[in-house]
Amino acid sequence: MSENSKINNVTLFINGLTYWQAINLYITLLQAKEDISFAEAKSQAILNYSEPEKLESLLEEAINSPNPKI
Repeated sequence: MSENSKINNVTLFINGLTYWQAINLYITLLQAKEDISFAEAKSQAILNYSEPEKLESLLEEAINSPNPKI
């Protein structure tokens, strides 16, 4: 599987999410990556919803090279 098809699969997955599914995924990924409150993660998710490439980037990182919190 090429890198392009991975990106396309992630894009297709994200494009298939409802608004709230995308927000909840964004919240979950942010909280897994950073020491951040639910309210702050939700606020960021709502603000960044119109920029799906940010969610794609977080999801790609989680899938391909997770960086655990210390």
